[in-house]
Amino acid sequence: MNKTSKVTGAQANGTWEGKYGVMYKHEIAFENGDAGEYSSKSADQNKFIVGQETEYEFIDGKFPKVKPVNNFQQGGYNTVKQGDSREKSIVRQSSLKCATDFVIANGGDEARIIELADMFTTWVLEDKKPMPAPQEMPF
Repeated sequence: MNKTSKVTGAQANGTWEGKYGVMYKHEIAFENGDAGEYSSKSADQNKFIVGQETEYEFIDGKFPKVKPVNNFQQGGYNTVKQGDSREKSIVRQSSLKCATDFVIANGGDEARIIELADMFTTWVLEDKKPMPAPQEMPF
């Protein structure tokens, strides 16, 4: 059950070996009378700070336990959009490199590099195969 209360005590109380290595035990006490053990991978836990009100999960029983509540909420961004943007950036970089190599080997200037890079990017992302006029490609 999740609760909220001010931390009135937090002290280290030994270690134990868990499946993820050494765990550090901490005895945590709250203003509302709850008290329990919190296990942390760090000797200096920073989830329960004396004097601060915090939200925690209280697991009652013979050996009560407390756990911090994770209030992290993922941002409201669209991963598909972000993925599309990243994919486009990668394709553009790759196209620019190919165009630069081609123009340097066959002669040309920066404008020709960008023109070819855009042509490659359009072909990869939009499946639009370019049909350059014969006079545009002297090689």
